[in-house]
Amino acid sequence: MTGKTHIAIGVATALTLAFDSPPEELMVFVLAASLGSLVPDLDHPKSKLNQILLKKNNGFYKTLFFIGLSGIFMYLYFMKNVNVFLILGLVAFLFGISGHRGFTHSIVGFLSIISIMKIYNMDSNFPNIYYGFSIGYALHLVADFFTPMGIRLFYPLNTHISSPITFKTNGKLEKLIFIGVSFYSIFLLLGYSI
Repeated sequence: MTGKTHIAIGVATALTLAFDSPPEELMVFVLAASLGSLVPDLDHPKSKLNQILLKKNNGFYKTLFFIGLSGIFMYLYFMKNVNVFLILGLVAFLFGISGHRGFTHSIVGFLSIISIMKIYNMDSNFPNIYYGFSIGYALHLVADFFTPMGIRLFYPLNTHISSPITFKTNGKLEKLIFIGVSFYSIFLLLGYSI
């Protein structure tokens, strides 16, 4: 599934779940869900987020970037003895060595990354960051489950699992889903402002 469709699904769901929230909380929830819906594709060098993070969008630079980031986090862990740096270092390393729809599209990856968000959220005044991010991330996995490639849900096992009913990435059905959830989000936003 394309990044824009993942974002559209995350935004529509966040708007639905937080519809009655104050505007600031709604905005935080929607932004967190949008980010969460993009993070699983950090394992792909040409993903939306990697187009921002990487100097060149290829596998070598993706691996180099995330292993370097892992080294920085590990250094901080050994210098400061803060466990979150150890977890961030390990996750960044796995981002670096993981192929597309590997670690980040698995139960282990999901639990690791939302655990980091939970730790971060303990220091935040916005509980919606954790919930929005987790929902966006989970919906990304669900959406990719409906593609022919599926997801490696039980990583490190190399078995891809997909729905019996699938649709092609960037195909007609995905484009219809994108248009449908986009109009739904616009409808919700118009109702929110009334």
